[in-house]
Amino acid sequence: MPTLKRKLEELSNREADMDGLETWCRKAQRIRGEYWSMVQAFREGHCSFRKGWTTHAAGRRNSSPLVTTGLVDKESKKTINKICNYLMEDEIVIIGIYGMAGVGKTTILMHVHNRVLEDPNFNDVFWVTVPRKFSIYKLQNEIANVVGLDNLSMDKDVKRRACILNRHLKRKRAVLCLDGLSMHFDIEDVGIPVEKGSIKLVMTTRLLDVYEKMVCQKQVKIGPLDLRDDCWVLFLKKLCFGRDLPSEVKKIASSILDKCGGLPLGIIEIATQMRGPKGVHEWKDLLQQLENSMMELGVFKKLKLSYMNLGNLQVQQSFLHLILCFGEYSKAEIIEKVLIESFMDEGLLSGIATRQELHNKGNTILDKIKKACLGVDKDTEYLLVHPLIRDMALQIVTSTTHMVKANMGLKEIPKDKFWTDHLEKVFLQSNDIKEIPYGISPNCPKLMRLSLDNNVSLEAIHKSFFKHMKGLKVLDLSKTKITELPDTISHLESLEALLLRECKELHCVPCVRKFKALKKLDLSGCVMLGEVPEGMEMLIKGLPEGVLGKLVNLQYLVINYDMAWEEVIELTLVERFYCSVEGFYCSVPNVETFNACVRLVEQNSSQSYDLALSLSGNYFFRDNKHERRIIIESCHSIAAMVNGEIGGDGRALFPKNVQVLEVGQCDEVTSLCEVGPLNNLEELKIKEWEKLEELGAVHFPRLPRLNITRCTKLKHFLKEGHELRCLQWLKIEGSEELEGINIAAPFLYNIKVYRCPKMKWVVKWQWLATHLPNLRSIKIKDCEQLEEIVGGLPPIGAPCCLTKIDIEGCSNLRHDVLLNLPFLQHVVVPGCISVEPIMSFVQPLHLINLTFKDSSRAEDHM
Repeated sequence: MPTLKRKLEELSNREADMDGLETWCRKAQRIRGEYWSMVQAFREGHCSFRKGWTTHAAGRRNSSPLVTTGLVDKESKKTINKICNYLMEDEIVIIGIYGMAGVGKTTILMHVHNRVLEDPNFNDVFWVTVPRKFSIYKLQNEIANVVGLDNLSMDKDVKRRACILNRHLKRKRAVLCLDGLSMHFDIEDVGIPVEKGSIKLVMTTRLLDVYEKMVCQKQVKIGPLDLRDDCWVLFLKKLCFGRDLPSEVKKIASSILDKCGGLPLGIIEIATQMRGPKGVHEWKDLLQQLENSMMELGVFKKLKLSYMNLGNLQVQQSFLHLILCFGEYSKAEIIEKVLIESFMDEGLLSGIATRQELHNKGNTILDKIKKACLGVDKDTEYLLVHPLIRDMALQIVTSTTHMVKANMGLKEIPKDKFWTDHLEKVFLQSNDIKEIPYGISPNCPKLMRLSLDNNVSLEAIHKSFFKHMKGLKVLDLSKTKITELPDTISHLESLEALLLRECKELHCVPCVRKFKALKKLDLSGCVMLGEVPEGMEMLIKGLPEGVLGKLVNLQYLVINYDMAWEEVIELTLVERFYCSVEGFYCSVPNVETFNACVRLVEQNSSQSYDLALSLSGNYFFRDNKHERRIIIESCHSIAAMVNGEIGGDGRALFPKNVQVLEVGQCDEVTSLCEVGPLNNLEELKIKEWEKLEELGAVHFPRLPRLNITRCTKLKHFLKEGHELRCLQWLKIEGSEELEGINIAAPFLYNIKVYRCPKMKWVVKWQWLATHLPNLRSIKIKDCEQLEEIVGGLPPIGAPCCLTKIDIEGCSNLRHDVLLNLPFLQHVVVPGCISVEPIMSFVQPLHLINLTFKDSSRAEDHM
């Protein structure tokens, strides 16, 4: 050891004296690596030597430490530790690091590389930058270069090269770092022996799809910097200013950092550009360029590579549309549905298909965008787009065909000079435009989309505005204050989508008869629209004599009905209803109009629909999961529609092909006896039905899911002799009179019971054995009087298939609550129950997991 240290000092001195000689530098670096590896191996407690692992630090290593930058955030340090811990696990041999371009994946991997280089548990660590134009042959060459396999280049056959590489690497206990993988490959084809005791693989990629296809055992997602302080530290570090920034400059710089969205590469590039003496005006100019998306940044080149990796032109166009139409932030109750509908409006989901099939295609496109790590995040209600991704997208689209001035605080419509005859799409949404006055008459014959939605102050549009827009296909005026549309809109004969959602002041729509190409009309939330637009009969009636071909392309109609809209319903009740509408969505405030809608959909049985009977007449339709759904929020009487009847006795009738039925607040009804048969019903939701005492003699032969919520008087389920033969899932919540489950359902698999205060047992043994033979799982929560799960004594030889019990908030349980349930695999019980009686009732051979709620104890048994 002292000898090695002496050599190190000697060579380090010679390295300083002979700075230009690469051979001495390489030798010094090699010996330095050997020395520090030996030091690391002998440091007590710094690393653990696992049984079966041999220290190889004294052996000669080919690699040298990589030059890295210091980390400014704690999260990155935690990530590095996590990856290094994964590498110490015997069974983990492939680790994937993914995230959007410029987020710091390479930096993280470089730090991991250097940490592994110091670890005596590995022979070596190899760094390979994956060629951008990927091929197996090129990757083999890169790996051969770093592992010192010089003779590989003599063989040109990829398969033989793989064998040579495999034999060479198999003798090593090492880590191979692949940085910048843009497509997946089979490790056998390259010749990498990824296995326990040999090579471990750590890779970075911008594509989640690559990570998944490489079958990574652990995934590590790298995101932008979360904390503003971390962004500021990185910015100042790279700015190299040396002293405090002036207060005015500091304020501007803070706004600039906001535009970077925590992306390290963007922060570093801008800080580097602003080094040296800069006046306040230069900082302001930089901020202005960023706000107007006019600045060319090097980081955009990396981001554009991710865009190009989308590959498919349809996916690329959908991505650009998403950015241009929805910006950096959007909120909707079901954002995914809104995005896909917008793709359909734009004509991006090509092909002849039903709307449901197009929705499936749209979901596939959204998945591809997500897997490209392009800074687009969405959950149920929100869409978030990274600000630099938006700027990159704006640089892709050409300014000659696109005008993008969304969310810029505009008070007036852009002047005529901005409206060139080459324009194809104009995005002016989310501004403060109050009117479009006389004198603005753009000559845009190629214009196909115009977005003016979310201009919440827009009250009036002069008739001259649409005069020269004959090619317009999509017009979005949603969430504006317009009171009426100009008559000239009727001449937009190419219009395919007219979107007027939540135009709450709109009371007049001009004649729609000339809209021969119209596929979608959305008038939802237009509460002041008191009369039917002229020509509406052409829209929904079919092919009346003399107007052949008028409006037969309509596929999507959304209307919120009130009494003034009954005329529309009456127009549909004709013998020749061959409407091409594939989705019928409406909410009505009274039974008579609702029943008229039911008759309408009965005439076109293949049509999807969402029909709501709601006192407000305004119901938001949440999803497209089911094709046919009925929602009843309040009604005195309900019944299934039989033989086309449409009685006037106040009963709400249901189409026979309904798939999802949601009913509640039917105060005069005590059972569901008159509802059915509904042979296609897939889900029944009953809520807040105060007088419901039993389901009764129901006829739902294929019903798999039943959900009952806050039906306080419910005591029984089915009439004697009746069963729900296909029921698989049952949830009961807030039934104050219910004492136990007595439903006959031979294939019921899962029961959930919440807040039923009188329930002392979930089901009786006799009932379980004869009527619920396939019950596997019971979850029960906040049932104060519950004493046992299965009541009574089991019949002799009675089978019990229960494998999962989950109990929470039930304080009256008996200590032998799990008696006679020996085959349980998963058990969750309150902490007040001791483990001894549980283990005496349940066979440890079967038990996989035992958890005590409200207690620090938790035991797992395998």
